[in-house]
Amino acid sequence: MTSSSAVSDPLSDLWDHMMSPNRTHLFCFYPSKITMSGIWTGDNPLDFSLPLLLFQMLLITFTTRAATFLLSPLGLPRYISEILGGFVLGPSVLGRLPHFTDIVFPTRSIFVLDSMALLGLIYYTFTIGVEIELPTITRAGHRSFWFAGASALPPFLIGATVGYMALSTDDTRKQKDSVLNALSFPIFLGATFSSTAFSVLARNIAELKLAGTDVGQLTLSASLINDTLAWSGLTVATALSDARSGGVLPSVWTLASGVFIFAAGFLVVRPALVRLARRASEGEAVGEMRECAVLVGVMVAALVADAGGTHAIFGAFVFGLAVPNGPVGVELVEKVEDFVVGTLLPLFFAMSGLRTDTAKVTSMNAAVLLMIAAIAAAVLKVAAAVGVAAGFGMPLHDGTSIGLLLNTKGVIELVILNIARNKKIMSDQSFTVLVFMSALITALVSPLLAMVVKPARRLVFYKRRTVAWAQPDAELRVLACVHVPRDAPAAITLIDIVSSSSRSPVAVHALHLIEFAGRSSALLLINASAPAASSSEISAHGRSHVEMQFKHIAHAFKAYEENHVAGGVSVRTMAAVSRYASMHEDVTAAAEDQHSALIVLPFHKHRTVDGGMEVSHPAIQELNVSVQSCSPCTVGILVDRGLGTPAGGSGGLYRVAALFFGGRDDREVVALATRMARNPAVDLTVLRFVQKGRAGSYTASEFDALKERKADDGCFREFLDRVNAAGGGGVEYCERGVFNANEMVAGIRNVEAAGKDLFVVGKTPGGSGLTAGMADWSECPELGPIGDLLASKDFQTTASVLVVQSYGRAAAAAVGSMASSEFNVGEAVVVQPEAAVRQGQPPRRPRQQAELTIG
Repeated sequence: MTSSSAVSDPLSDLWDHMMSPNRTHLFCFYPSKITMSGIWTGDNPLDFSLPLLLFQMLLITFTTRAATFLLSPLGLPRYISEILGGFVLGPSVLGRLPHFTDIVFPTRSIFVLDSMALLGLIYYTFTIGVEIELPTITRAGHRSFWFAGASALPPFLIGATVGYMALSTDDTRKQKDSVLNALSFPIFLGATFSSTAFSVLARNIAELKLAGTDVGQLTLSASLINDTLAWSGLTVATALSDARSGGVLPSVWTLASGVFIFAAGFLVVRPALVRLARRASEGEAVGEMRECAVLVGVMVAALVADAGGTHAIFGAFVFGLAVPNGPVGVELVEKVEDFVVGTLLPLFFAMSGLRTDTAKVTSMNAAVLLMIAAIAAAVLKVAAAVGVAAGFGMPLHDGTSIGLLLNTKGVIELVILNIARNKKIMSDQSFTVLVFMSALITALVSPLLAMVVKPARRLVFYKRRTVAWAQPDAELRVLACVHVPRDAPAAITLIDIVSSSSRSPVAVHALHLIEFAGRSSALLLINASAPAASSSEISAHGRSHVEMQFKHIAHAFKAYEENHVAGGVSVRTMAAVSRYASMHEDVTAAAEDQHSALIVLPFHKHRTVDGGMEVSHPAIQELNVSVQSCSPCTVGILVDRGLGTPAGGSGGLYRVAALFFGGRDDREVVALATRMARNPAVDLTVLRFVQKGRAGSYTASEFDALKERKADDGCFREFLDRVNAAGGGGVEYCERGVFNANEMVAGIRNVEAAGKDLFVVGKTPGGSGLTAGMADWSECPELGPIGDLLASKDFQTTASVLVVQSYGRAAAAAVGSMASSEFNVGEAVVVQPEAAVRQGQPPRRPRQQAELTIG
C-alpha cells in the first residue's frame, strides 16, 4: 500500500493540473528524440534536440556576425550587433512570420538553448573577474573613486525612485510581495542604470586611442569600481527577491551564502592560485591538470552560488576575482575565451533579443517613464563626471568624455535584466524597454565621443622634424618604439651612438607598442603603464605578462639614463595599446605630441640563436610601412643583429659605416653621422659612392637635378667642416667611384670585411643609377634597395642596419631656403677621392658601455 501511494498516476496528475486555477501550459515531447537516424529515413532534423540546437547556434552566430559586418562602418560596439541579431530572430521581427518561432525556436528547445547560453555566461563572467584586479583599483588614486561614486549614485537613485513609484502604483504587487521582496525591483533598476560594462568600455577606449591618457586610465579604474558595485547590488537584489512567504530568513541565508563564497574565494582559492602563479613566473609549466582543475573550479563555484540562491554567475565572477592578474590568468582566459565569446556568449545575447517583444509594450505611459528615467540617468552620469572633473581642475571636455564613456552598457546590464525578468520581478514590457534603451544609449556613446573625445586631429606645428638642423647642439628628440623587451637593448645602443655629449642633448621617448587583440586577456594590458605598487601580492607573479614586459622596458631605458656618463640624455617611457591596423596612428600622434625629429622602429624580424632572422610578427612590417607613409618626422627602421648585446661593440667602441649615394634620405644619414662623429666611443666610416662614366642619372628636370647635387655637396661640406672642427679623430671619409652595381656591392663588402657593428643607409638613394632595378626583387621594400641588400641573408653580415627616411616636406623646404637649411646647401665642395679625414692623431679614449641588461 505504501508503494502504491508512492507511484503517481499520470492521468490523475493531468486532471489535477487542468482543474487547478493556477494551471500553466503543458508541453509534451519524446525524451529519446536527441539524435536522428538520418534524413533518408524521413526524419526531420528540427524534430530532434541535438540537430535543432546546432541549427539554432549556427543561425544565431550567422545573424549576429552579419549584423556586426553591416554595422561595422558605424563603429558601434559588437554588443549592439549581437542584441540586434537576437531582436531580429525574436518575436518582434522574424517571429511575426507564420510558424517561424514554432519551427526554429520551439518551446521545448528553449531550456537547452538557455542552459547553453548560461554556461557561456558563467565562463564569460569568470573572464570579467580575471580582468578586474582589485589592487589595480586601489592604486588608481582617489580621483577614480570620486568619478565612480559620482557616476553611480545619481543613476542609482533615479532607478530606485522610478522603481518605487512603479511599485506604489501597482496594487497587485503590493498585495502579493513582502516589503523586502518589493525592494528588489528598485535595487535591480538602480543597478541597471548605474552599471558600466568594463569589457565593452575597454575596447572602446583602445579603439579611441585613449588607453594611455589620463581620461582613459580614470575611466577604466572607475568602471572597475562600478562593475564591482553592480555585482554587489545584483547579489543583494537577488537575495531580497527570495523574501516571499518564507519571510526574512531566506534572504538572510542567501546573503550569508554570498559572503561565504566571497570569503572562500579569497581565503582558500586565491592563495592556492597565487602559489601557482609564482611557480609559473619562475618558469615552471602550469600543466594541463592544474588548468583543468581551475576551469572545473569555475563550475563548482557556479554550482555552490546557485544552490545558495545568489545565482551561478556570481560564483563564477568571485572565482575570477580570486585569480591573480598574471600569466596564469591570461593563459586560462585565452583557453576559454575564443570559444565562449565566439560561440556561447552570442546565445545569451540572442536569448535576450528573443525575449524582447515590442508587442508586450502595452502601457505607453509606463514605457515613456522608463525611457525618460534611462535618459535622465545617462545625462546625470555625464553631469556628475563633469562636476568631479571641475573639482580636480580638469578640462570640461575631459569630464564630458569620462561621463560619456561610463555610459557604456554591456553584459552586466543584460544579466541584471534577465535575472529580474526570470524571477518575475520585472515585467516583459519593462524588460523590452530597458534592453532597447541599453542598446540605444550605448549606440549614442560612439558618435558623441567622436565629437567630444576624438575630434578631427589638430595639426601640431613644430619646427624640427629632421635630424639635420642648423644648430648642431640643439636638442634631438627621438621616439624609440619597442614591441618586446628584446627590442630595447638595440634601441638604447643606437641612442648611445647618437648621443655625443651633454652639449648636444637627446630627449628619448620610449613607446611600448602593445597589440590589442579584442579579447579579455588583452584587456589586462591596458593598465600596463600604471605605477608599480608596493604590495608583495602585486609582485612579479601578480602582474600580467605584458605588464612585466613594460616594467622591464622602462627599467632598461631608465637605467641607461642614470648610467649615461656624458649626460645630456633624458628618458620617458610610455605605452600605446592598439590593433596593428591602426597602431601607426598612435606612433605618429606620439611623435607629434613629443615634437620628435626621429622615430626609430624595430624591424619585423629578429635574430635567432643560429644567427638567422625570424619574423617576430607579420603585421609589424605593415606597421612600419604605414608609419613611413604618414610620419611627421624622419623615420629609421633598425635591423638588429646583436647591436645591443655586450659583443655588439668591440671593447666599448662602436664601428659604424654610413653609406651615401645622394638624395634627401642620404643627407639625413650624413646628419646622423655628424652627431656620431663627435662621440669618442664611435669609430665612423663615411663612404660616398659616385657612378663613373655619367654626370648623373636624375630623371627629373636639370634644374631639380642641379639642386640635388648642390644639396649633396653642401651636406658634405658642412660635415667635413664640423668633423675638422671637432678634431677629426675616429672618423674616416672616402669617396669611391664605381661603374655598376656589382662594383658598388663589392665596395660595400670591403667595408663590411673591415668589421662593422652598424650600417646607416638611406631608404631611397637619390639620382643614382647604381640601384636601378634592385627594387624589383626587393624582399622588404620599406628598407629600400641598399637596406634590403644589407638585411638579406645573401649578404651574410653580422652588422645591424639602420635605414633612414627623411621627412619630405621639411627637407624640400630646406633645399629652397638657406635660412632654414640644415646645411648650407648650394655651395660647392671639392672632394678628395679615396682621401681620409684622419689626421694621424691617436684615437680618443672610448667611453665605457653602460650596463643594458633587462629582466
